[in-house]
Amino acid sequence: MGYALNHTNRKLTLEPKITVNAKIVVVGASTVGISFLETLVFCSHLKFSNLTLISTHGLPGKKLLGTEQRKFLASDHCFNDKDHALMSLCSWVNVVVGKMTAIDRAAKQVIVSREDIVLYDHLILCTGQQYQVPCPTGADISQHPTNREVAHSGLRRYTGPVPCNHFTLNNEEDCLKALTWIRNNSITAEDGRASVLFCC
Repeated sequence: MGYALNHTNRKLTLEPKITVNAKIVVVGASTVGISFLETLVFCSHLKFSNLTLISTHGLPGKKLLGTEQRKFLASDHCFNDKDHALMSLCSWVNVVVGKMTAIDRAAKQVIVSREDIVLYDHLILCTGQQYQVPCPTGADISQHPTNREVAHSGLRRYTGPVPCNHFTLNNEEDCLKALTWIRNNSITAEDGRASVLFCC
């Protein structure tokens, strides 16, 4: 485990910091959201006393996955687990675990998981790119339609039941669920090859 080396000098010690009490709420622990919070937390002349992060799984960098399992996720090479540990944003940022379901702009509040209310003065949306379950086109494959003949389903959202062997990998927790399912539903042959049972 690495440790952060924080350096300060006499000038920074004697310089008074201006305290900013505005409620700043960041939605999403994407790379942009984390770097935005990092910039505010480590500002040399301002002290932000009311920072809040709303994220489905809290702050990233919990070291849930090993090196091989992490290959499931695309990496932007901006932050790794060591970077998150050295920043220690949990020391300065209030973390609300949940999913934002509504925004009331008139009352300046965010609804989290359909029941909790988080007030804000400034709201920053940094949800990042997320994969979702593809919506079936409903095309009859026995007629061998072309792509031009099939209705475009990119703007539609799939709201039906998701099969138990369908996984949308957006974060470490999704990868762990997929790995657990594969390990519980696979059979290893004598030659070392594994086959997966697809049963619901």
